[in-house]
Amino acid sequence: MSASLNPDLIVSDLERSVKFYEGALGMKPVDRMTFFALLERPGVKLMMETTESPDPTTKGLLERQGKSPRATVNFWVIVDDVASEQSRLKGAAVAFRGPVDKPYGYREVSFQDPDGYTWTLAQKLA
Repeated sequence: MSASLNPDLIVSDLERSVKFYEGALGMKPVDRMTFFALLERPGVKLMMETTESPDPTTKGLLERQGKSPRATVNFWVIVDDVASEQSRLKGAAVAFRGPVDKPYGYREVSFQDPDGYTWTLAQKLA
């Protein structure tokens, strides 16, 4: 069985979020509508929707949690070169923490997007 995890974030400003992820993670938009965008880079796909999305699943989630987006998940992405990711974050003027070498054998850099979703980019230490 083959599977691919594609998170779907609810965001307050789609254009701002697309631009943020283009700079912070080097993602490229591959599909776009008024209320939805799909971005990708090798090994990562990310969907995002606004609160105006007509999707019934999104509407149901917003009814349960409230009408404004709330970050309720942290994303942890394994990368080959955390220093390159850190350079991209600096170039995009994204505030981040790290790099930090963790006792479980990874070097990590963490940041938050404009809606408060936390991302950690981690490289396995030799």
